[in-house]
Amino acid sequence: MKSLSSIIILILAWTIVPLYSQIVIDWTEIPHSVGTTWTKNNKDSVSVDLGSTGGPQTWAFTSQPMGSDSSIQLIVPVSSTPFADSFPDANLVYQSPVDSDTAYGYYELTAGWDITLGLGGIGPDTTFLMQYAPVDSCPLPLHYQDSRSFHYGFTIEMGSDSLRYDHFGRQTCNAYGTVTIPYGSYPCLRVCVFDTCAMTMYVGGTPIYWDTITHINYQFVAENHGAVVCIISYPEETNPNFTDAAILERLTSFSSGIEESKTAAVFSLSHQPNPFSDKVAITYSLPQRSHVDLRVYDRTGRLIKTVVNAFQNQGKQTAMWYGNDESGNLLSAGIYFYRLNIDKKVLTGKMLMLR
Repeated sequence: MKSLSSIIILILAWTIVPLYSQIVIDWTEIPHSVGTTWTKNNKDSVSVDLGSTGGPQTWAFTSQPMGSDSSIQLIVPVSSTPFADSFPDANLVYQSPVDSDTAYGYYELTAGWDITLGLGGIGPDTTFLMQYAPVDSCPLPLHYQDSRSFHYGFTIEMGSDSLRYDHFGRQTCNAYGTVTIPYGSYPCLRVCVFDTCAMTMYVGGTPIYWDTITHINYQFVAENHGAVVCIISYPEETNPNFTDAAILERLTSFSSGIEESKTAAVFSLSHQPNPFSDKVAITYSLPQRSHVDLRVYDRTGRLIKTVVNAFQNQGKQTAMWYGNDESGNLLSAGIYFYRLNIDKKVLTGKMLMLR
């Protein structure tokens, strides 16, 4: 007969080990540094093994041949993009060159939300702008078994006529584990998305045509890399365990933000001491008079304290945080994050408070 102590150890093993093997994606682990670059290869019409729900799982997408098409995506400064004025809340822009055209995806990344604001594109012969209304708002952090329903869309005006696109669906983080691709192996969350796109044509304000198309998409999301694998079903697929995919997209190269160190050098962001017990000094240098927004968050992404929200003069600045919340209550020991937003340039830091 097993002793009581051995039974307790087994129970702890069953409950604790799966917990620590799961992946949590918080806002600091979503790439947001200017200069971050991805290259992904796209392969059409492939067989895939999606595995099952739960975890920990292992997935391998290495046997499929590489496709003939690849795409490049990089993070660029918001102010350098042609549609910045149309997205005043954007603090993150992905740029994707496609032949002679360039597409831009505009986002607002906060501790609690990853918000897709819209898209824009410019080329020799065309320019387009898609401002989402409503926007697509994904709560953060992202955990295993999180789920949400979504609806976002945009309207393309054509004189007195218009074309309306609406995306409806449901997103579920239904598995976690390790995914392997030719570029490497990554702990990840598997995100399943049922997406229905409804297109409506209006002529003089009257709907004259309506059509829908549905896909099942899978994204394998890794910390600090984003989606390293994306799989898209054929249209109108209804089986979430499909084996024939329309598109398999895999990461083939990645570089972190080459501008991150340059930006950090300009602002000289640091905090002392670390760890701290009763107070911490967060120091930064401003190259010019700027609006500064400095906020502290806990590990779940919950806003704890707005430390600075004001214009400050050029030069070295120091902000003190005393380990308290907005009401002045002292907080418990643990890891906290701070986010420094200076004229929409965002830097982050992690600090440990001891009590």
